[in-house]
Amino acid sequence: MTDKLKSAEMMPGNTGLPLIGNTVSAFTKFEQFYWERNQQHGNIFRVSMPGLFNNIACLVGPEANRLVFKDEADKLSSRLGNKFLSPILTPDMVLMQDGQQHRISRKLILPVFLPQAIASYFDIIQAVVSETIDNWGRQGTIDLSAELHKLTLKMVVKIFLGSEKTSEIEQVSEWFTILVDSLNGVIKWDNPLTMHGRGQAARRKIFDYVRQIIQERGARGDLEQSTDVLSLLLNTIDEDGNRFTETQVINQAIGFLFAGHDTTSSLMSWLLFELGNSHEWQQRLRAEQQQVMGNNPITISQLRQLPDLTNTIKEGERMYPPGFLICRMAMADIEYGGYLIPAGWFVCIFPQLTQRMPEIYQNPDTFDPDRFAPPREEDKKQPYSLIGFGGGVHSCIGVELAQMEMKIILSTLLQKYDWSVTPTTAEIAPVRRPFSMQKQLRAKFVPINPLQGGVPEGWGG
Repeated sequence: MTDKLKSAEMMPGNTGLPLIGNTVSAFTKFEQFYWERNQQHGNIFRVSMPGLFNNIACLVGPEANRLVFKDEADKLSSRLGNKFLSPILTPDMVLMQDGQQHRISRKLILPVFLPQAIASYFDIIQAVVSETIDNWGRQGTIDLSAELHKLTLKMVVKIFLGSEKTSEIEQVSEWFTILVDSLNGVIKWDNPLTMHGRGQAARRKIFDYVRQIIQERGARGDLEQSTDVLSLLLNTIDEDGNRFTETQVINQAIGFLFAGHDTTSSLMSWLLFELGNSHEWQQRLRAEQQQVMGNNPITISQLRQLPDLTNTIKEGERMYPPGFLICRMAMADIEYGGYLIPAGWFVCIFPQLTQRMPEIYQNPDTFDPDRFAPPREEDKKQPYSLIGFGGGVHSCIGVELAQMEMKIILSTLLQKYDWSVTPTTAEIAPVRRPFSMQKQLRAKFVPINPLQGGVPEGWGG
């Protein structure tokens, strides 16, 4: 260590009580815990969670993001940084890999997310969205987060597993909900009496279901001709002869289900919250759609013809990023901000904290999609200022698919409904705990008359 570098133990921050550190506060306050410490200690601070994450260097801002995604990426392990997801994601999953293994897996997965593959999912997504939201206007007040969770999970089950039967989709969705909820289980004992055990039982059922699909298609002899995700994963071979085994394909599929539904449903919940509290933006987006496609459903060629809709989704990503924090483990010593972070420490960066920095974004707690339009383009002031879908070699490989899903959902809702959401922005903004608060959101959808240009009665000019 040079004389100029301080030990990481000298980072500001209260490391909590003996034996338990900050664990209780972090798991009861969730995102609020890091907001408070960021406000108290600045953009470099430490926390401690003995037995879980031990020592954590918490870094906020574009330079910290660059450190993790680029400058010191080869010294940071995503596999070890995300070990808390191991009940869901096995080492086969690309997020849980590093180095050469990660590069091989990502290359084999790439065909699933190439433009022509994503285009082939368009009709499936549009059909699921139209069918699912058709009765939202007749339900009165709905649990927004729960309904979006069902919608996005149904989409990914059909896209990634090719399931067609409603009963099977509902069953897989039920299993997967149990599996995701089991992450909150403190006792990691694979027994039906524990949340973790029930989650692992659900995971085994999903695994067996996917394996049965593969075997049935193999028996029919149509695996090589199919273009669905399972078939693409099984049939892809890179130039070096690498390919996935059946078990690896199943584990990748389970990983896709996790990454593909939870991130989209969370971000959509808060987008609808903001739009439900801004009739001005609802009107503006409808006017844009009316100009591009009239009263017809959106087509795939029109997805890029709606700049206001694109910027609205980017603003949702900025304010309510799909991942509140991104974790890595240092595999070698790292220098940052005058400190030496030793090997074995966790390094965490925080998209939401960076993306609410007033030095980058004007009035950062205000919903303002125009901040991404020329000439403002606030996200371009500094590299790594908008990282809602990650960055570097571990950036979200499915981001284009997620954005297509969100555009189809928003476009369809805007054509069919006016909506409002409670609690209102006046009651809970600025939202500092989106993941823990989204279950509070309730929405009321009111059908609109397309013959009036899609503008609900009573809105005026």
